[in-house]
Amino acid sequence: MITIKLNGKDENVKENLSLLGLLEDKKIAPDTVIVALNMNVINQTELDKIFLSSGNSVEVLRFVAGG
Repeated sequence: MITIKLNGKDENVKENLSLLGLLEDKKIAPDTVIVALNMNVINQTELDKIFLSSGNSVEVLRFVAGG
């Protein structure tokens, strides 16, 4: 297990977990969010190619429109 920050909170996740794997584990549809890793927005096509390391900071942002 490694420890990351997910939306500002410490979270233990398994090693060798991709950003896409993290979203799948959290039951979050990747096409409904924007993911930032260490303050850098990650392209949707790269989510399965980028793997988490201990100490990484991940922000998962969901935009909601309304009026």
